[in-house]
Order: sequence, then structure tokens, then C-alpha cells
Amino acid sequence: MSVPLFDAHCDSITRPGSLAKNRGQLDLQRLGAYAPAAQVFAVFSPPPLDTPAVFSRLLKCAKRKIEQNADRVALCRTAEEIHAAHSGGRAAAILSVEGAAMLGCSCDGLRAAWSEGVRLVNLTWNKSNRLAGAAMDADPHGLTDEGREFVRCAQSLGVTPELSHISDAAFWDVVDITAKPLLVGHSNSRAICPHPRNLTDDMFSAVIRSGGCVGLNLCPDFVGGERDIDAVLTHAEHFLRLGGEKVLCLGCDLDGIPRPPKGIDGVQDLAKLYEAMLARGWGEALAQDIFFNNLMRFMEAAL
Repeated sequence: MSVPLFDAHCDSITRPGSLAKNRGQLDLQRLGAYAPAAQVFAVFSPPPLDTPAVFSRLLKCAKRKIEQNADRVALCRTAEEIHAAHSGGRAAAILSVEGAAMLGCSCDGLRAAWSEGVRLVNLTWNKSNRLAGAAMDADPHGLTDEGREFVRCAQSLGVTPELSHISDAAFWDVVDITAKPLLVGHSNSRAICPHPRNLTDDMFSAVIRSGGCVGLNLCPDFVGGERDIDAVLTHAEHFLRLGGEKVLCLGCDLDGIPRPPKGIDGVQDLAKLYEAMLARGWGEALAQDIFFNNLMRFMEAAL
């Protein structure tokens, strides 16, 4: 059985070592078991190293790792380039920035990142900044005036604001100022696991109305329950009951979490999640939508 994979978030590309083969949760050798395969790779550094100078260095390193593995993966800036990579038997790599502090929280920094191939940006990581409040911060305020300008700038460039990590107030402020599809690339259901990084039902419904996507996160703290594959699918089932068949995707957060849920050690085990969907009677069409088609449709519109 050929399993496709399009995942909306991992932190693998800025980890030390080889992207081709490593002992982390994701590498190109294991990713290559999926066909077609596409991965959003986040450029990330935690505070206080989330600076433009560090970003510049990490971005160069990330692009070099992709270039060193050009037989396996291609940096993609458009949907056409994603399709071309797949036609050539390669995985597609899309670059994101996890935390706009790495861009100086500025439109100039964003434009420079776009010119280097970045196509997604998280407004915050776990700390609030000049643009927006963060879900994990003690002061989870909404968008600032600078944040509103940044979101408009991003969308005019064709950079998608990725809304995981921002506060509830900032999420609704983004909803108010944009008519474009929303992406919450690595968050689960707060109704199932009451963690501030997860989405309320109202937030998920807003993403549905926008024509956007929500990616299931494998972080056990966001999964809750028994922290296993069944617990992950409990979140998926809840989102499906809300009408998320064409919205739900994967945003596994591999190499950004200490360990995945029980039964999953890395990207090689995501096929178990696919098989568990089929075992629950969801059908191959729905499983393929969640694993690939929904996020691909989003990217065809966003890029």
C-alpha cells in the first residue's frame, strides 16, 4: 500500500547533523518511504537566540542541507514546484519560520525571507512579541498594530501566517482582518485536551469557513489521554464531527517534541496512523485527504 504524506510542521532541518540519515525523528531516508512526500521544514531557534543574525545562519544551513540532497528533495516555492518535485521522484521541501522574532518582527525581514524561499511564518513561538500574544505566555494579548501590518504584508507577498502558537485573541484578530484561508499547522482539539496550544471548536469552525487547514500535532502534552495513536485519532474524530473532512491534515511537530505518542517513534511510523484510520472504517479517500490532499489543496491556493 502506497501512503502519501504532506506534513505541515517539523523542526528537523535546524537540528545538528545530516538531513539524509540521522537518529532523530525524521530524515530523508525514512521520509522517502512515502510517495508522494512533502514536508514543511521550520527554521527555528529558541529565545534568546531567535534573532535575525541567527536566522540568517540557520536559513543558509537549511538550504545547504536541501542542496546536498538534491537527488532526494527539492526546495519548493510554488505549487507547481511541488508537483515537479513529485514528478521527478523527489520529496518537496517548503520552508517556514517558527517565530517572527527571527525576522525582527518586521516586514523588511519578512520580504528578505520570502526572497530566500520562505513561504510560511509563525507570528510567535511560546513568548509574546511586538506582533502578537502567544498562547503559552502569561500575557496572551491580541495582534498589535505592527502585527496587523505584518499579517497584511505576509499575505500580499504570498507568505502564509501559521497560527499555531498565537493567543486566542490574536487568532480572532487575524480572522477579522483577512479573507484568505487560515492555516493552524500543528495544533489539536482543546475539547479533547484542554491545553492552550490547542484549538477551541469555534476556532476550528473559523478555519473551516476560511477554507484552511489544521494539522494534527503529535506532542503528547497536546494529545492527552493515553498519549497513543488512539488518542491522536480521538482529536481527529472530534474535528471530523465538526465537518473537518477537507480541513484536517498532519502537522506532527517531529524533532520539535521530546518524543511522539506511544506506538510512534518517528516519521517511519506515521503509516501506522494511516492504517489505524483505515481500521476505524474511515476509508482510503478520507485517509489520503488527511495525509496529503487537504494540505496540497491549501498550498495550491496559498502559494
